Formats: sequence, structure tokens, C-alpha cells
Amino acid sequence: MNAMCPISLQKIDENLARINAAQAVFLLLLFLFSPWKWIILIVAADFCIRGFWQPKYSLFVMISKKINSLMQLKPVFVDAAPKIFAARIGFFFCFLLTAAWILDQHAAIWIIGLMFAACALMEAAFRFCVACRIYPIVCKI
Repeated sequence: MNAMCPISLQKIDENLARINAAQAVFLLLLFLFSPWKWIILIVAADFCIRGFWQPKYSLFVMISKKINSLMQLKPVFVDAAPKIFAARIGFFFCFLLTAAWILDQHAAIWIIGLMFAACALMEAAFRFCVACRIYPIVCKI
């Protein structure tokens, strides 16, 4: 990722991204396994704020910063551009999940929801960002 020309010259703490991903996993599982399907709208709004506006206004980021300071994690700075791209992909997944929910497409909800949760879980647990791996390919295209 470092060799790519970034969207921005910003760096972010990867620990915050991982905590954000853990929050997304929790809320996606809540969406999938509870009757509270509206929860996806909160997830979508947060991904929209992080991907298209200012991450500092994101509820997930605010919570992540509190958790990060409580855990006293040492910062691991990475390029922000792939993470912004990942947030935009997350918003797209939320859009698909919302459409599937409105159209009452249960199979699509489960397929899209589990794929999305798996990607977020890989970031949270293993520091493996799927969208960040796709980002250089998209930049070349």
C-alpha cells in the first residue's frame, strides 16, 4: 500500500480502524440475528461519514478513540487512503443490505451480511483489510 499514490496525505492509527471494524462486526451480527434490522442504517451512516465526509464526526471513531486510550495501545500509523476506500466499500455493503432488507430478500441479507461481517472480522482480528488489498488494483484501473 505504501507505494501507491494516496487519495490524501493523511495517516491514521490502524488500531482505531481495527476497533471500528470490531464495532461493525458486532452491529452486523446484531442486524443478522435480531429483529432490529434498522441497526444497519446506523452502520451505513457511520461508514458514510468516514468514507465521504470527516471521520472525526463518526460515532464509531469517537468510541474507538475512547477504547484505544483506555487500552493504551501504541499507535500504528498507516496510509488513510485505503481505509477511506474501505469505508466507502462498507457503505456500499450497507446500501446492499438495506435494499435486501426493504425488498425482503432473506437469502441476499445472509449472503451479503456474512461476507461483510467476515471482511470486518478479518480487519478486527487479523489486521487484514480486504478492501485495502483491492485499493491498489482499483487505482491502477
